[in-house]
Amino acid sequence: MRLFILTVFLFVISCSGIKHSAETSQKGFNETVRYEGLKARVSVVVFCKANRCDKKLASAVKDLLINELVPSNRFVMLERGEGLKEIKKEILLSQSEVIDIKRAVPAGLLEGVDILIVGAITSVKPDSTIFFVPVLLPWREGGRQHITGGLLEFRKSYIQMIVRLVDVRTGRIIKSLTGEGEFTRWNVLFGEGAFKEGGAVGGVALSSRTPIEKAAFDLVKKISKEIIYSIPEKYYRYR
Repeated sequence: MRLFILTVFLFVISCSGIKHSAETSQKGFNETVRYEGLKARVSVVVFCKANRCDKKLASAVKDLLINELVPSNRFVMLERGEGLKEIKKEILLSQSEVIDIKRAVPAGLLEGVDILIVGAITSVKPDSTIFFVPVLLPWREGGRQHITGGLLEFRKSYIQMIVRLVDVRTGRIIKSLTGEGEFTRWNVLFGEGAFKEGGAVGGVALSSRTPIEKAAFDLVKKISKEIIYSIPEKYYRYR
């Protein structure tokens, strides 16, 4: 009986894997990379509008989004965040007396943005239980009454973001998109009790949080494709 229960337990653990809805085919990836046409000048900013969102999460979503858009080879991606502050510092330093004037970085060479990709994180649910399934198996061995039990818990992290594509020159909104990302997994709780003139109870828990960063990765995988195909052709004019 113990061997049977252990086998069932190990089987459940092996099935309680990680699942998320981001799926990208190798074919689609190769088609994106092979693009060799004109490019659009864009920049990305992401900010929070959800209660459980903070600057760290917004920054992570921004970095993930840039990381997805750059390999498409369709954009001249321009820095407009913390990196721009460092660029300005370096330009000012190069114009100072401590740098050889022949090796100084000329001022006024930064490129202008045509489209600003503005992301607003509107909903964050970092780790919530969707449902759980209790399991109890009573059995006897050696004159003792045993109860083996477990709890299968299905948990999910969720994030939602609204993305606006804004023409920087006119301030007009070209397109507004809504994207969602999630990351799910099973948690397993397992325990056993034995009773005869008293009792003994033991157990083990296999549990972990479902990180919101995984849900953000799923979100970015999906929304980046929509962004690429939502920018009008007239903005693709740079080599």
